[in-house]
Order: sequence, then structure tokens, then C-alpha cells
Amino acid sequence: MNEHEQNLRDLTAMFAMCGLVMNGDYSLESIPALAYKTADAMLAERNRVADDGIASIKPKRKYERKATD
Repeated sequence: MNEHEQNLRDLTAMFAMCGLVMNGDYSLESIPALAYKTADAMLAERNRVADDGIASIKPKRKYERKATD
């Protein structure tokens, strides 16, 4: 994991931690581990290759007028 990925993981865990603290249903001891587990799941989903989506559209050939000589 490079520095950018580590920073993204920490940032994602921070936002997950904010949500868990605001929820109020979790003990303070369990929140950090749960936040990083949530961050890891979010990053795994982000890196997953999806087969669904919009199909690519291939450009049409350019129309060239025929010479009228």
C-alpha cells in the first residue's frame, strides 16, 4: 500500500468514525476498529472491477461526399 492509498484509507476511516460516534450505538473502544473495517470495505468496493455500466459508443465513420464531376 503506497502513501496515497494509506492516506485515503485513514481519511475514509475518519469519516466512518465520525458517523459511528454520531450514531451513539457503539462503545468508544470498538469504534476505531470498526471504522477501519468499514474503510477497508469501502476501498475494496472502490477497487472492484464492475461489469455493469454504460456500454462504450464507437464513433461512426466520417461521411465524405462523392465528387460530382
